[in-house]
Amino acid sequence: MSEKGLSCSVTSRSSYMSGGIHYFFVTVNQLDKTVLLKVRDHFGGPNGRLSDWENDTDCCSEWSFVGCGTSGSAYGRINTVTFSRSWGLSGTIPPDFGDLPYLGFFILADNINVTGTIPKSFGKLKNLYHVELDTNSLTGPILNELFKLKKLKEVDLSANQLSGPIPPSVTSLSSLSQFNISHNKLSGSIPPMPKSLKSIDVSYNQLCGPIPSGLKGFKRASFEHNKCLCGPPLAAGCK
Repeated sequence: MSEKGLSCSVTSRSSYMSGGIHYFFVTVNQLDKTVLLKVRDHFGGPNGRLSDWENDTDCCSEWSFVGCGTSGSAYGRINTVTFSRSWGLSGTIPPDFGDLPYLGFFILADNINVTGTIPKSFGKLKNLYHVELDTNSLTGPILNELFKLKKLKEVDLSANQLSGPIPPSVTSLSSLSQFNISHNKLSGSIPPMPKSLKSIDVSYNQLCGPIPSGLKGFKRASFEHNKCLCGPPLAAGCK
């Protein structure tokens, strides 16, 4: 069957009887499974690091690192992908992740051989609220589109080689609570941050200019080792 021939209607609810009790388990939506098989092939194919992602098994119940929705419109849809740290993945991050419309929680971190840029397709993930891409070897800018995802709460892009400015769109993320972009090569100034922020770390970059007044209550270490940041909570005043 072609990919276009697959639809959400193929998602089913499977069950079994044990000890007089009826148990149900989630069966993945086939469109989402097709996307993840592309991801598997990108990272080495059936004999690579994702070898248990098999064509004839169910993502929701039998694949490592994958979680599925259990109710409502998200039933059977991939909503979680959490790769183990230091799992040995290599290559770029496949843009196919952007074709998982219910993906909310995503971790691909501490794989030093994961390179390239953050895919622009991440801008399509309207349900994304948690993303960890830290401790890889990512380069290029932080996508402005990423910070237009209104549900984002926790973002960790630290310990990469990202460059360019912090996108001003971060200002509009009214639910953002944790933001870590430390140990990169980011430049420019720090834009105003949302009032929802509980934790921030922009240290070890090339940032410059005054720290927004709304951030003066955070610890000094969160801003140290930049090119020329100034103002509270740093000791250096702005001229």
